[in-house]
Amino acid sequence: MSAVSAIEFGNKVSSIEGSSLELGPEDRALRQQLLDAIHFLHLSGVLTNGRSANASVRLTETPDHVLVTARGLPKDITEEDFGIVTLGGEFVRGKLGKGVRSVIAMHTHAYKRPGVGSVIHTHSLNATAFAVAHKLIPLHYEPLLTRGQTVPIPVSPYGDRNSGGLVSALDGFLADHPETRSVLLANHGLLVFDETPEKAAQLAVTIDEAAGIFIRAQALGGSQPIQAK
Repeated sequence: MSAVSAIEFGNKVSSIEGSSLELGPEDRALRQQLLDAIHFLHLSGVLTNGRSANASVRLTETPDHVLVTARGLPKDITEEDFGIVTLGGEFVRGKLGKGVRSVIAMHTHAYKRPGVGSVIHTHSLNATAFAVAHKLIPLHYEPLLTRGQTVPIPVSPYGDRNSGGLVSALDGFLADHPETRSVLLANHGLLVFDETPEKAAQLAVTIDEAAGIFIRAQALGGSQPIQAK
């Protein structure tokens, strides 16, 4: 059977479904880690619209494959709501909803970075406010550093989702920002990538928390850099 691309753009994108997931024990454990991270995101209040978000984890039994959520990050997500794709963007098995197929390349681009084991994309309100304002998030909030974000969170150029513009420039943008663990997608949302689903989720929550604090700090004259002594 010929390979099927998991990536598709345009206004007539369709869902795809293949054979069952049939994960081995190590990869089942990774799926549970990703489910736990998604539940944490819901409890933290950053998934106001879970169906417009998505997440993935790199599999250990087949390292060139990633497990990606098939229908966003709804509260009722189950163990069957996943598909497997290669890092080259080919569909392997499971299922993929039409909404995720135009953004899977965001995940595969991020996995090119050494040490990335999980990717999370959200439209959390505070971080997305910076994305639509085309404003980077500065390192004025100490917990960002403890989560491994050691540089200001940059804003990638705008691109239309349906045409593929959203992801077309991301590969080069990530290469130009090798130290960041997150990117604000201009006029769209937030992309976070880290070693594990837990770390990626914690960073996503901390970024949105930081963004909300910075917005509130404007009423007090603006946030200030950390003064190391």
